[in-house]
Amino acid sequence: MNILIPDSWLREFLKTSATLKQIKEFVSLCGPSIERIHEVDGEAVYDVEVTTNRPDSMSVAGVAREASVILPRFGIPAKLVNDPYERALQGDPLQGREKSSRKRKLSIKTDPNLNPRWTSVVLENVSVKPSPKWLADKLEKSGIRALNNIVDITNYLMRAYGQPAHAFDFDAIAHGKNSATMILRASKKGEKLTTLDGKTHTLPGGDIVITDEKGRLIDLCGIMGAKNSSITTETKTIVLFLQTYDPIHIRKTSMALAHRTEAAGLFEKGIDPELVMPAFLEGVRLVGELAGGKSASPVYDIYPAPYKPYTVTVARGKVDAYLGTRLSDRDARSILASLGFVPTVT
Repeated sequence: MNILIPDSWLREFLKTSATLKQIKEFVSLCGPSIERIHEVDGEAVYDVEVTTNRPDSMSVAGVAREASVILPRFGIPAKLVNDPYERALQGDPLQGREKSSRKRKLSIKTDPNLNPRWTSVVLENVSVKPSPKWLADKLEKSGIRALNNIVDITNYLMRAYGQPAHAFDFDAIAHGKNSATMILRASKKGEKLTTLDGKTHTLPGGDIVITDEKGRLIDLCGIMGAKNSSITTETKTIVLFLQTYDPIHIRKTSMALAHRTEAAGLFEKGIDPELVMPAFLEGVRLVGELAGGKSASPVYDIYPAPYKPYTVTVARGKVDAYLGTRLSDRDARSILASLGFVPTVT
């Protein structure tokens, strides 16, 4: 999978004095392959190839993490900054933000085998309009067409963190003024829906979908949203939705329908469920900052089997054999700690 990353965006997550040439050369030697650097509107943009077994690197923050560990091995100081995993959830994730009466309600039914983590919130008083220049420029230089501030925020989260996001028009799926129902299930063979790009799909069955109270399909999960719940210039209230899915289901549906999207490419490789909340918090912040959105519901975080850290052990001799050299204990600890591990070297 190839992604485009503007140099200025990379450096929002990577603190280093490394030159463009050094980043390209040294990162390519040890991590994601930076195939070329080209210029867009006067800025250098990296064209990065990430192998399919590394979905954790398929983002600006992911490539920055790799570079922050690789560059010091070549004598160039580098540090990861704005690490999404450091956005620890403490109490109410909307704490400190102006809140409405929280009068909106989502009735949610999901299947943990298809959807290991579901996170959503209703945000009202939203103004859908063109994105500010800084956001539109980031996306356009990354090969993503800027559409409007809400859609652009979801695409920003996907490129910045490798976590796809989606926004529904709350009023388009609501029953009554303040309530909406969202049911995630496997599709039935022959069901149809029209996606945001105007294409109508007849589903083979077993695809992950979301329906509303009336049974209308409102999302082809992990691939593309449905047109009947899309964001328009008339939208005033949205459901911001971040999640993970069973990768096998996403792959099968995407291939069966010949419908390939960047979101599908990420979900089918397996997204870290622990990344959902940090990206979600950033999404809520951006909707408030760029669209005036205010929280109108509780945060729904359905996560029945939270990740539990576990210990991996490996013999020192095996590591040395794989590397073809022997690292000092200090270097081994430093490298592992930079990648987010809590290492013990004996």
